[in-house]
Amino acid sequence: MSAGELRLGVVGLDGHGPVFIEQLNGSACPVPGMKVTVAMPVPSVMITERQLAENVESIAGHGVRIVDNPSELADQVDGILILHDDGSKHYELAELFADKGKPLFVDKPLEASTARAAELVALCRKHECPLFTASSLRFSREIQAVSENDAGGAVISAMVYSPYMERPTMPGWIYYAIHAVEPLYQLMGTGCREVRCITGPYGPVATGIWQDGRTGIAGAVAGGHHGYGFTVWRELMTEVVQVDIDLIYQELLKKIKEFFVTGVSPVAPEDSLEVMAFMEAANESMARDGAAVAVCS
Repeated sequence: MSAGELRLGVVGLDGHGPVFIEQLNGSACPVPGMKVTVAMPVPSVMITERQLAENVESIAGHGVRIVDNPSELADQVDGILILHDDGSKHYELAELFADKGKPLFVDKPLEASTARAAELVALCRKHECPLFTASSLRFSREIQAVSENDAGGAVISAMVYSPYMERPTMPGWIYYAIHAVEPLYQLMGTGCREVRCITGPYGPVATGIWQDGRTGIAGAVAGGHHGYGFTVWRELMTEVVQVDIDLIYQELLKKIKEFFVTGVSPVAPEDSLEVMAFMEAANESMARDGAAVAVCS
């Protein structure tokens, strides 16, 4: 390990855990200055026990020590990544580490409901534990470039699309369609008043009305080509962009490094809670045949 290199601990090896470890500990690390040194596998409904065992064996081959004790993991690292793929377990996993004095990155979704996510945020605040959560699509190079360029004037509307996949513990929008909602919030900012969501055989579409009258659209594709992209309508121009997913993890890891160094999250917890509220409202509207559902008062 290089001098000054951040030592990281990964919790959960059923989803992004192996992916992030392969990126950070590989010979061509895209974000120098971080290395995963220890990991704690967690039983998961997302993959089989055999798959999890294979992941553990593979990760050990990357020079990562496998532990089963939260304190043992926390004592050896500068930052902790909760990468367990089942968001409904994120609060109970954060509860194991929030009092350990180490910043926490929690993979998407923050939790499986807004109420549970709010409890997680409150837990971290109680212990003064820095917290960051985000979809990798929020920080794609394309989203960053458009967000930083205001030559066309203010954003008056945006539409973002991603694949749609459901999981029993994370209903409707909350598991995978978050990859449309998080970039939408990066482009539009917070302040969504209400959501209307309709659905069909090729996935749902949620339209949010912001408090200032702007509209934001999240499309979640359940059939056909599974791509990622967005359209931004500005005062003076329109931008239509397809996202290159080959670089999305690299860009998120850069933000994670900044967070672990500074202790300041690139996304305010309140913003992350509104993302959760948008998705819950979309689920409720979808169940009510497109009826309007409030997000913010």
